[in-house]
Amino acid sequence: MSNRWTPFIKQLVIVVELAACIWLFFRVEIMLAPLALALLLAFLVTRGVNAVVQRTGWSRTLMVVVAYLIVIVLLATVPAVILPRLVALLTGFSNTLIKVVSELARADPTPIEIAPNLILDLGPFYAPIGQFLNSFLTPGPGALPNLQDLLYPFASGAAVVVRGAVTTLLTVFFVLVISFYIAKDWPSISRFVLTSIPEPLRPELQTLWRELGEVWDAFLRGQLTMVLVMGVIVWIAMMILGVRNAPALGLVSGFAEFIPGVGPTVAGVIGFLIALILGPTWLPLPNLWFAVIVGLTYFLLQQIENMYLLPHIVGRRIDLHPVVVIIGALAGAQLAGVLGILLAAPTIASVRLVFAYAFHKLMDEDPFPAPAAEPSQDTFWRSRLSERPVQAVLFDLDGTLIETDDQIVASLARRLAFLERLLPAAKRMRVARRMLMTSEVVVNGVITLMDRLRLDGLLFRLNDTLHRWGGIRTYEKLLPVPGAPAMLRSLSERYRLAIVTCRNRTEATAFLNQYGLADLFQAVVTRDDSSRLKPHPMPVRLAARQLDVPPEACVMVGDTSVDVRSAKAAKAHAVGVLCGFGERKDLEAADLVIDSTAELGAWL
Repeated sequence: MSNRWTPFIKQLVIVVELAACIWLFFRVEIMLAPLALALLLAFLVTRGVNAVVQRTGWSRTLMVVVAYLIVIVLLATVPAVILPRLVALLTGFSNTLIKVVSELARADPTPIEIAPNLILDLGPFYAPIGQFLNSFLTPGPGALPNLQDLLYPFASGAAVVVRGAVTTLLTVFFVLVISFYIAKDWPSISRFVLTSIPEPLRPELQTLWRELGEVWDAFLRGQLTMVLVMGVIVWIAMMILGVRNAPALGLVSGFAEFIPGVGPTVAGVIGFLIALILGPTWLPLPNLWFAVIVGLTYFLLQQIENMYLLPHIVGRRIDLHPVVVIIGALAGAQLAGVLGILLAAPTIASVRLVFAYAFHKLMDEDPFPAPAAEPSQDTFWRSRLSERPVQAVLFDLDGTLIETDDQIVASLARRLAFLERLLPAAKRMRVARRMLMTSEVVVNGVITLMDRLRLDGLLFRLNDTLHRWGGIRTYEKLLPVPGAPAMLRSLSERYRLAIVTCRNRTEATAFLNQYGLADLFQAVVTRDDSSRLKPHPMPVRLAARQLDVPPEACVMVGDTSVDVRSAKAAKAHAVGVLCGFGERKDLEAADLVIDSTAELGAWL
């Protein structure tokens, strides 16, 4: 047996190997971007091939070959179709930006008379801004880069592509070959790496590898989906409003998603300035008011993105502060250009995972501790009641006290029959329920807007007519949820009760009187009483005020996420019931979820 190395020699070898890796890294820096592309393409192909092989049992090599044939066909055809249009699009957008900056540089704000002896003159403050903008347009000694020079690559993209054709072809060839062999031999590579890891470290490193895979999977499936979704939404919105260069604004908004927080804001500012300087193409509005509408549209889209799209599409795997992403994007631009900017977020998230693992190991801590067991629903609910005792219970009507009208769901499901091959009957019913529940927020918002415009009466008459034509159950034929009347009579002996509904007062009182429930409620809040409907907290707060109890001492019971959000916004307890339109995952923000309203008495 050969002599073992001493600890000093081992440390020396490690230091030399690290130094050699660092030296090699800087020597082959030019290959980093193609290598990153190869790894990314191999990751994408491997995910798809693994899924097909697991489902069919077909040959992995055959599937990889087929996948790369598809990639080659796409690379050969898509650029020929898209590139000319993309060059024309970016040329027009660059000319628009130059015009906007020119107009801003020439702008001379007039003094604003606030009072007879008080005049606000912004001229001295705007002068440095004008000089700064002029520096982009007028090159000179020590001036900033000329804007036309900065935008020249976009305006002359075809020439750039021609000059770099050879380099591009070689890079594409390198990426395809390297990624092909990685994808084809991935099982062998995985086994080799796994067997090279000491046995005690394998479980932890396998977990780390799985976490890294989930980060990149979230990026590829989530972030890229966000790029496409937001790009298309902004394009359509700007086209409808009549903003110039709407397709380019959609493209900018899409790529801005790679820089969370700041990117969409910058895209919105660009759209606002284009609307302010160039005005609308068809709306008869002054530029200022048109720009305000465009700015509000961007703001609304960003709120929808943050509240609904990001949590459901991207999730929490890539959860980085915008400042960290900006710094990473700048560093990525220095290392790998545009590719470095696009891959900054998942790369930083991956480095964070690796550093966190190393830190925990250095501190002799478990890097992947088992998640703490969540308290049971019973324990959690009892703790909530002990913190804030209940004095009043508020009930929604439809789906909570009134049995769900399955005619509505069935009618909508029938209209989805053209999707029969994709959605079987049971799934169509489920989709119909979800569509109705999701539309509640939009409908309530429209009703609130129409109320402010004094057009709500027309809207409700139209709604009643449509219900009659569609055969939807009228309020005279409404049925209570089984067991709900007995539960209400029991609760009324201990708590103050109220109704909070989006129905009108006539329908609400008719239902309560029909089943002898009216005397059980001390307050009834309908759409006739509140200028803002759920999910706004106003109806819940109004009911609490009429009951003379604080909202914090109320329980709001409902069957949709709209009821839960309204309760949470009002600081009330929220109870979700599964006897209406909502499903358990829709009601997960509630403090308590039960199968039926009839069970509520056992929890209070």
